Amino acid sequence: MKDLINLKNLILLLFSIFVLIVFPLKTNTYYLTLIITGFLWSYVSICWNLVGGYGSLFSFGHASFFAVGAYTSTVLYIKFGVTPWFGMVLGSFLSGLLALLMSIVTLRYKIKGIYFSLATLAFAEVIRNLLDNWKFVGSSEGLLLTLINSPKNFLFTNRVYYYYIGLAFILFGLAVTYIIQKNKIGYYIIAIREDDLAAEVSGVPTSNYKALMMIISAMMTALGGTFYAQFLLYISPEITAGWEPQLQMIIGTMVGGPGTIYGPVIGSMLFTVLREVLEALPLGNLKDMAAIFQRIVWGVVLVVVLLYMPGGLVKFFEVFRKKSKPVKLVTTIL
Repeated sequence: MKDLINLKNLILLLFSIFVLIVFPLKTNTYYLTLIITGFLWSYVSICWNLVGGYGSLFSFGHASFFAVGAYTSTVLYIKFGVTPWFGMVLGSFLSGLLALLMSIVTLRYKIKGIYFSLATLAFAEVIRNLLDNWKFVGSSEGLLLTLINSPKNFLFTNRVYYYYIGLAFILFGLAVTYIIQKNKIGYYIIAIREDDLAAEVSGVPTSNYKALMMIISAMMTALGGTFYAQFLLYISPEITAGWEPQLQMIIGTMVGGPGTIYGPVIGSMLFTVLREVLEALPLGNLKDMAAIFQRIVWGVVLVVVLLYMPGGLVKFFEVFRKKSKPVKLVTTIL
């Protein structure tokens, strides 16, 4: 029986890999762009999940890491002709240094809970205002990249390549999450999340491990910022260091399942599709209200999930699969 289950899992895995490889070759540009966008937000949600899901550090400052990654590679490419592949790596290291600074200020002085969130939000606002007023990096007008086919400069006229790169980013993020979860750092950070005082009394250097998770998460998030810049070909302080990317990270993680491996991917892909559906609604003269309407729907969905599925969709369905509990669970929700 066990061999049969393993065989079924292997067949399912191979089939999934086949579908993921063949999909971009058999679809049109519209759906391909939609999936690539979903991949991008899934990846940065995976990064935020390391801190917000596993570490229970509700960071509002990850948009700053996203912006550092986007601006470092773009400025180096436009101003000095340096390939974004190198700029992406440099941006990752700069984000790691920013995360270290943020950790020293917040964790060293035991800033927790809502005060930690506000402190990280303040960091993000400092970065956004700096970019907004720095003429060398385009100020509030932002920077525009030219669409050319230049693989060595992370630019492709064929979106299929962005699809495969985005897929590789997700696999990388999932692999890092899995490795952390199955090793000492994962056990420690989960122990800290469950009871940070008890973990510290047990000899766990809580501040050090929180800082380490913040740095890892920040460096990974910066990679997503570079991907965003090279795919969308335009960046500005508002769309990279503003509230939008931060909201995407939080919603994707909380809806899919904080502290789970696949939850951020499920939540982000779901909201990417939902966003597209909302934008396609025939609102007529109210078209200008579409963005506000989107946020209202997102807020309602997030509140429903937090109230009735606090563990996200992944944990909800895990409970639902247990034969003794589904009826009771549905009854409780209704």
